[in-house]
Amino acid sequence: MEPSDVDTPLNVLLVHVWYWPHVGGGNQHVEHIARQLVARGHNATVWCADIPEHEEKRFVRDGVDVVRLPPTRVLGGIDPVVSIKDLTMDFDIVHLHDTLPVLIRRSVKRARKLNIPVVTTFHNDYIKTSLTGKILKRIRWALQGRRTLHSSNARIALTPFYASHLKSRGVRKSIDVLPNGFAPVAADAVRPPGLSVDSKEHPLFVFVGRLSEQKGLDVLMDTWDLLCQQGEPKARLAIAGSGELDGWLDNRIAASTFPESISKLGRVEESEKRWLFENARAVLIPSRFEGLPTVLLEAMHAGAPTVMADVNDLGRLVREPNAGLSVTPGDSKSLLQAIAAMLKADKTQLDAWSQNGQRASEPYLWSNIVDDLLKVYEKKKGVNFSTL
Repeated sequence: MEPSDVDTPLNVLLVHVWYWPHVGGGNQHVEHIARQLVARGHNATVWCADIPEHEEKRFVRDGVDVVRLPPTRVLGGIDPVVSIKDLTMDFDIVHLHDTLPVLIRRSVKRARKLNIPVVTTFHNDYIKTSLTGKILKRIRWALQGRRTLHSSNARIALTPFYASHLKSRGVRKSIDVLPNGFAPVAADAVRPPGLSVDSKEHPLFVFVGRLSEQKGLDVLMDTWDLLCQQGEPKARLAIAGSGELDGWLDNRIAASTFPESISKLGRVEESEKRWLFENARAVLIPSRFEGLPTVLLEAMHAGAPTVMADVNDLGRLVREPNAGLSVTPGDSKSLLQAIAAMLKADKTQLDAWSQNGQRASEPYLWSNIVDDLLKVYEKKKGVNFSTL
């Protein structure tokens, strides 16, 4: 539906540990939902932790009321301990994004006491590699995560895979599947500074995302070494993003087989992202785990063929519409085979991947996703919010 004014605005509280200016898929998800609600004439408020610390603790951004809560400490480096006791919870719907953090658990407890309908979106199942991490994750899920979902009036998973996954982990109540959405990147394309590659002479492969272990950067770099060891490649690799592996990546590029073939761009503007997508032979997404990565949808919509790690059944999103190739997660040889296939593909195949991806991405536009989200809200309030 088209954004419009409403006679009786809906007051929605969105709760997520991370929010602007933090960079990540989860907070972007929340930000887009909030903007769409405001565009329709509803009221949206976000509660989040004040990490990174922001000068203003309460402010309005794009029509969204933002409340940033300073933590007293951070558990395990990832879970800020914050208090909501001084905040008024006067909302029609409380929409939680995550199940485990302190902020989420305190919010669901308050909402239940006030008899406010709670909707919880399960975004991701973070992988723990150590034995201790696996044990603690299992305990936290049993004591906290599952309880948050059972205490909610509605539960949302981003993919059918995650809905089945939650059922297998003891969630007995109904689960709606509502995917991550995306907003098209800027229409105007601007070449990123420092990238002088000619994409016609040197096929360009692109990575856009947070520089973290989750995103499979080590797999990407190992794969690129394998490609370069076969001889000086015509192909070039552009890596755009920032994150905790920034310094590691500098050293890894310097030690790579052919450093001159790799451009590290840092964070890029939307117009620069558009240029990368439009000029990419393929966008590479070698993640170890994901919910539903926004960059996949953005790239497909911009017409870039994609190579997606088949983690949590995400490979089907490129396989089924024939929008690119899927690879085995964590497998450099599998990724190398996909890159080789992209290099050998003729114009007819590349155009088919591009056009199929554009069509397949349309249902995931945020305007469509929020239409469906309002239907979830209205089931819990008994009001048709999408037509008020």
